[in-house]
Amino acid sequence: MRRHLAVAVAAAALLLAVYLGIITLAQGWSHALGQTLDLWYWVVLLAAGFGTQAGLYSFIRQGLRESRRVGTTASVAASGGVSTGSMAACCAHHLSDVLPALGLAGVATFLTSYQTVFILAGVLSNLVGITIMLEAIQRHGLSPWVSTWPWNMRRVKLGAIASSAVVVSVGVVMSL
Repeated sequence: MRRHLAVAVAAAALLLAVYLGIITLAQGWSHALGQTLDLWYWVVLLAAGFGTQAGLYSFIRQGLRESRRVGTTASVAASGGVSTGSMAACCAHHLSDVLPALGLAGVATFLTSYQTVFILAGVLSNLVGITIMLEAIQRHGLSPWVSTWPWNMRRVKLGAIASSAVVVSVGVVMSL
């Protein structure tokens, strides 16, 4: 279990480093620090969600390897895809820092206008990714604790997907 926790912490730290690195390269350290302090609650949610997914991914892979279930890696791969998507959504609005230099000011304006929507989509996709992984753990009996939960994680996952789609859609409409 310590290994999976270490993976989670390392992934969250890596996401924070990438986030700070992109902003620092584009606009300098003082802007990176200011942006992080202004959006600290979003940054913490994104890093925690990404770290949680990485830790759960590590747990699932080890559990599947130990039980020698080869055909069950599709759900783990799907979870990894959601995790990658949430990281991309997290950092997409920072492209607006460098796009004007590349002559793409219109795209930069679009990304800046929808910054909150991109961040919200990242947080919600983290939530969906976590529920996908918890469903895989429950379905394959990889954790006695998760297997005894009274919630059907498949239904929770479907609810998280539907709710996330509605929230992001409302966020886009409100940003117009």
